[in-house]
Amino acid sequence: MAGNGNAMVVIFEDFLVGLIELDEELKKPENIDPYFRNMEGAGGIHYWQLNQYIAELASELIAYETQFEALETEWKQHNEFWGRFLGPAAIQYARNLIADPQYEDEEFAMDWVMPSEENLGSE
Repeated sequence: MAGNGNAMVVIFEDFLVGLIELDEELKKPENIDPYFRNMEGAGGIHYWQLNQYIAELASELIAYETQFEALETEWKQHNEFWGRFLGPAAIQYARNLIADPQYEDEEFAMDWVMPSEENLGSE
């Protein structure tokens, strides 16, 4: 089980590093649409990209279903904002995939950030 836990940590860290690097790259002025360059807070990862990271990490995490509770507790306290977001969101997406292998929600990241009545997301 310890080996599985280590593999899962490596998977998560790889996704987290990639997400942070993408966000930083997209915040560079040359990568921001000229229309938005002068807006405060412009740039960064887009929801569709975030949703892609969540869905892909979730598919990797399914193998660790028995560890979801412990993982969720740990990741909710992660020292990186993106870690606190990505870990619990990917676990919930994995739970949705386990419940319905055909589950696909292109708006999951948006629901996770701003929950709707249909999808309570992070609340």
